[in-house]
Amino acid sequence: MSTQQKIFVVSGANSGLGLETSRQIAAAGNHVILLCRTQEKADRAVEEILRTNPGANLTGHACDMSLMEEIRDASAKILEAHQRIDGIVNNVGTWLSDYTETREGIETVFATNHLSYVLLTHCLYPALRQSGDSRVVNVASNAHSYGKINLEDPGYKKGYHGLKSNGQSKLANVYFTEEFHNRRPDRQISSYAISPGLVKTDIGLKRTNWLHSLAWKFRRRKGQTPAEGARTSVFCAIDPAVANQSGLYWENCKPKETFKSAKNDAWRTGLWEMSNELLGIDDYFHEKVND
Repeated sequence: MSTQQKIFVVSGANSGLGLETSRQIAAAGNHVILLCRTQEKADRAVEEILRTNPGANLTGHACDMSLMEEIRDASAKILEAHQRIDGIVNNVGTWLSDYTETREGIETVFATNHLSYVLLTHCLYPALRQSGDSRVVNVASNAHSYGKINLEDPGYKKGYHGLKSNGQSKLANVYFTEEFHNRRPDRQISSYAISPGLVKTDIGLKRTNWLHSLAWKFRRRKGQTPAEGARTSVFCAIDPAVANQSGLYWENCKPKETFKSAKNDAWRTGLWEMSNELLGIDDYFHEKVND
């Protein structure tokens, strides 16, 4: 591999937006590390991209992004192989009709859609620091417009509803992007929250009840293809024109004003502190020097 080739990590990369994001970043001449729920899915995703781009430089890793232990393990393997990472696309997402918890005792949507973004970025931050222009791209959505951050009960164990859970997670993606931007000690590391728009994926079909599944089937008919939906993620990850345009919300490859729900400073800082506490992180940016 050329020393000039950039290295990107994409979560939820086995299908839909993640697969197409990985395909497009690889097609631009970069090395892409695909994080997928199982090794079998990772291998299939690599094979699919190689089918359309035989020269792509790809690595597939198994990582269930709802499980913090697996994120830490996968990150350790990545860091062992790569001292420098040029970008992360936190793309993984899920939508559930019913309240469920992971085996680590965290509500599944909050764990997958938000905490995985926070933890993967934290774990790989030392490698991001080694790049002169590194990007953290967080796939949010306009669903943040109806989101509320429930600092007392982030899993919505009391009164759970799929829409409330999803709206909170997408708002959390926007707040994480902004607070990361505000606190980062390394100014060459930029963060971007993006809206892919309405995309024809299966996210609303996998773990939903019949009514939510039916509603998604009708709604997604008006959506873009995953390849079209991936454009803004890829643009913010690799385009030289947006270097250092950090902390903004993007749609259709342009900055966009966030909704009113994303203007609450107490929610933003409270979410950062709560997330770090839940994850057991006391030094997010690895600033402490060992004696």
